[in-house]
Amino acid sequence: MHEVVRGRRGPKGRRSLVVALTTVVGVWMAGPGMAAETVLGTWASPPDRKGQTGYVVIRNCGAAYCGRLERAFSPEGEPITTRAVGKMLLRDMQPVQTGAYQGQVYVPLIDKVVDAEMQLEGDRLSVRGCAGIICNSQVWTRVE
Repeated sequence: MHEVVRGRRGPKGRRSLVVALTTVVGVWMAGPGMAAETVLGTWASPPDRKGQTGYVVIRNCGAAYCGRLERAFSPEGEPITTRAVGKMLLRDMQPVQTGAYQGQVYVPLIDKVVDAEMQLEGDRLSVRGCAGIICNSQVWTRVE
């Protein structure tokens, strides 16, 4: 009879390695969008100074999130074209804790990209941008 001697990579070692690799691959494949509450989707912005609103679609962009203004609407709710439609508003939004993100936002009113943070609470997304000591915030609502 031959006795098989198992070293550090015996059945238990292989099982541990498989479990570890499965966990790493699962986390990698899940990406930032697989959290309990997801920021992914279409969000409606509140009326601006002209009474216009917009739909921002937030997507995965590598290890972060980005959001593009896909549609804009007049105060009467009719679709309109503005210079901001098609622009990437949210940029490099990184999760910093559950429901909280930091990155940058493009502000069409001042034509600048500023530091920003987002806070997700259910179907409400608070977006806050600061240019120096001047900050402004909006609460967006989930459309889909």
